[in-house]
Parts: sequence; structure tokens; C-alpha cells
Amino acid sequence: MNLSEDTYVPALRWRQGEYQALFRLAPAVKDRVMPLITIPPVEFDFELWQPRKSVHAHLHPFIARFDAKWGKRPAWIALDTKIAEGRMDDGSHPFDYVFDGLRPKGGTAIPALPLDVDSYTMNAAARATVADGQGAAVVLRLEDLMSGNPRKAIVNFAGSLGIELDELDVIVDLRARNFEPYKVFATALTAAFKRLGNLHEVRNLVLLGTAIPESFAQLAKGSDEIPRHDWLFFKELMTAMPAGMRRPIYGDHTIVHPEFMAMDMRKVKAAGKIVYTTPETWATRKGGAFRDNPAQMHAHCAEVVNDPAFAFRGAGFSYGDKYIADCAVKAESPSNLSRWKDVAINHHITTVADDLATLFGTP
Repeated sequence: MNLSEDTYVPALRWRQGEYQALFRLAPAVKDRVMPLITIPPVEFDFELWQPRKSVHAHLHPFIARFDAKWGKRPAWIALDTKIAEGRMDDGSHPFDYVFDGLRPKGGTAIPALPLDVDSYTMNAAARATVADGQGAAVVLRLEDLMSGNPRKAIVNFAGSLGIELDELDVIVDLRARNFEPYKVFATALTAAFKRLGNLHEVRNLVLLGTAIPESFAQLAKGSDEIPRHDWLFFKELMTAMPAGMRRPIYGDHTIVHPEFMAMDMRKVKAAGKIVYTTPETWATRKGGAFRDNPAQMHAHCAEVVNDPAFAFRGAGFSYGDKYIADCAVKAESPSNLSRWKDVAINHHITTVADDLATLFGTP
């Protein structure tokens, strides 16, 4: 499974807003997307001060839901650390449950693991790679590239899984870095990539990052914007890397910050807002507490449709855009916060797939 340079890799936690956004993508966009899906930790019950479910109950719906939402399309599957540490009711490892369950569905599910993965998860991933023959992915942080011998580390990693380098995907996750100044960071990252040796030896090379803030609390009410530094940096990197050096495939964390923090939602009054991806920014429209006034979303949507700062792509661009256009004229309800995450991520993925097609001249 060798991906083309214009493939887009959205890193998504498997939550309702995320899998609904994937499900509602147009087929032509799905063909350009290879998601990195992380099974998130079990939600915490702050009233009872314990997880809401067992790991088994948390994972049980995954197989059927993945099949319904993404079907046989390829995806990397990763586990949150707390899920990897848990076990199913029969004592099996969560990775065994996931890949044994997906295998009869006939799709292309590939395990993705951090370099410092525990031995139990590594062994479960090795069982999947032997049974499926689809290879595996290692997820590296910038620190992994900068310390020790990263070339030797990925060779040993592949060996532990019983695969060769040409069956290994290398995903470098920069997380939420300071990407500026772009040229200086591009030079430093190029040097870091060289520490992996011949980049053409691995099956796929992916670069993930994000400039989305951990919190939207600092955004102004009304209209505001956040520069897409990770995307702007990526374009600079493409021109800065030397000729002949393998270019990474672009990926990001969509509109969700990669650090997960459990919050007591009884005490959180999330704002009604729209995060709308434009060619260089996330344009935002933010109001008061959503729960106090869901109807505010009609006015926010009308602003997105009519204000040139949002560069609205039209109702036909994506499911997310259609929902915004319909909500602006009150043909759709204000719905709930999960729906607005779904709307924003669906629009974001469609936009980035379009951005990459333009960048690489493959419309």
C-alpha cells in the first residue's frame, strides 16, 4: 500500500464527531484520504469518579462501527496508552480484539504504534502483521529523530514486528510545534529526517502537525482567525528539501488539538462556534454558551456564508458546507456540539484534500 504524494492523512480520535465526518465525505475525497485513527481513552465519570465503562465495553462497538463508517477503505489504527494498558474481558489485548474483528470484514487495517510501545502491544501488533500481511506504522516524535540512533531504532522496530523496512510506514508527528520561522524549521527538520537514513527504504513517510490551539477560550467573540502554520510550513518544506530527497505526505490533527484532557462537562459551558478552514487560516465565529442559546448557530452560519473573511466554498463543496448553508436559512436545526465538530472536520478534510490536489497539480 504505497500512498501518492497528494494523499491526505487526518489524525482522528474515534469519537462521534470524527467518524461521522469521515462517513459523510464524498467518495472522491475518501479516495484521497488515509486516516490515522486512535481509539481514545474511556470517558471519565466525574460524579462517580471512575471510568464510565470497562475497556471491553468501550471497544466492543468499534468493529461494527468502523465497518459502517469507513468500510473496507484503508486506515492506520492506534490505541491510546490507557487502552493499550487495558484488557478485554477474556484477557486478550485490545489490538487482538480490533484486528481479529476487522479481518473478516476484508478491509486494510494497519497497526500504528509509538516507538516506545510496550512489549505486549508490540506482540499483539506483530500477530496482526503476520495474519494480515499489511505491514505496520511507527509513530515518531521529533525527539525520537533528534536523539540516539533513529535509523537503528526503526530497523529494530520493524524487526520486532517481523517485517522489512519496505513494509513499514514512518509517521512523524510534530504535534503542536512552533513552526515559525518556516525556513529555519524546514532546514532543521530536513536535517532530522536525514538521521533516518535512506528515506526511500520505508513504505510511506508522513508528516503530521497542527497549529490548532489547545483551547478556543482566547478567541474573540464574533469573528476571529487562527493561521494554519502547520500547512503554511509544509508548503515551505516542500521547496526547501533538497532534490532527490523523499518528500513526506501531509497530515494534520484536523481542528482538534492532539493533547487529550478529560473535563467535567457539568462545569464546562462550551461556546457556540464554527471553525471554518480557509486556504491559510481557520476562520472562526464564536458566541456565548451553546447550551444557553443553541439558536445562535443560525446567525453564526449566516456570517460564515456572507462574510468574505470565511471564503465560503458553497453548499456543494462538502456535507459540512451544506449544513452551514442550510442552518444559515434555518432549513437545518442548531443540533448539538458534536454535530458542529462533525461539520467542521468534514469541511476541513475536504479542504485539505483539495489543497493537496492543487499543490501537487492533481485536481
